[in-house]
Amino acid sequence: MHGNPIRSSVFKSWRVMGAAAAAAILVGVSANASPLSDAQIAGIYIQVNGFDIDTALLGRSQASSDAVRSLAEHVAADHIGVRQAAYAVAEKCGSSPILPVERNAAAIDHDKTLAKLLALKGPEFDKAYVEHEVAFHRAAIEAVKTVLLPAAKCPELQAHLRSVLPAFEHHLLQTEALRQASRRSS
Repeated sequence: MHGNPIRSSVFKSWRVMGAAAAAAILVGVSANASPLSDAQIAGIYIQVNGFDIDTALLGRSQASSDAVRSLAEHVAADHIGVRQAAYAVAEKCGSSPILPVERNAAAIDHDKTLAKLLALKGPEFDKAYVEHEVAFHRAAIEAVKTVLLPAAKCPELQAHLRSVLPAFEHHLLQTEALRQASRRSS
């Protein structure tokens, strides 16, 4: 891979897309930003889950590898369930999810990432998708632990965020294992 400038360029592009995924999660979600309300936390959390649902559904339909397609299907199903639960939690907390205006940039970044993934086919798509999922889940876990959970005031929202962390961490372990397996087979 090191000697082939085209493959090196493609690999660099995958890493950039992974960084863009992390940025899409963290835009407007910072420990230094003004305090978030429970409604904003729910809105951000629902938005981020929606981003991963979109990407996972794309992975399910476009992956060339059965392992990648299976991972994408699992991630999509889990995040659909989490998003539905998040709406129910927001209702229990008596808040309607809203997005801080800064989250518009996250949606734009997500759309750009989807467009880049849509342009790829075969093993290139698979590798880029897995790299995206690794970066995405790392950033999501970090955002939940360091920003959303500490800012949440409603006990039900706090409990929900704590309860989903192990599933997000499991998705990260699955995607990292898949990335390692694909690197060994390349």
